[in-house]
Amino acid sequence: MRSLRVMIVEDEAVIALDLQDILTEAGHVVVGIAMTTAQALRMAGASAPLDLAVLDIDLARGDDGIEAADRLRREHGVEALFVSAHMEEEERARGLGWKPLGFVGKPYLPSQVLAAVERVAVVS
Repeated sequence: MRSLRVMIVEDEAVIALDLQDILTEAGHVVVGIAMTTAQALRMAGASAPLDLAVLDIDLARGDDGIEAADRLRREHGVEALFVSAHMEEEERARGLGWKPLGFVGKPYLPSQVLAAVERVAVVS
């Protein structure tokens, strides 16, 4: 599996740092952690091309992770993997309509996150 350049978009610091640890220990490069859509867009514009954004669906300040993922894809060509506690059918259907690369529910096991990321690495 090749190493990916990943941005984490998560407003809960403990979860963001946990995801960062999981990804870096697996050999991926985490370019940064954003808590809002605006931060994520700035980060994507300021860094070398990214392979993936790992996003929560509910972000700080009422931001919507699905909308953030859509903007990251349209404006920067970054694909999305959602890691969220909001796995209700309505949210899932809305997210799948957007065609993310995958969903991982919270709470998660590191192996679940890495399996989803590995699928992304194979596709990209």
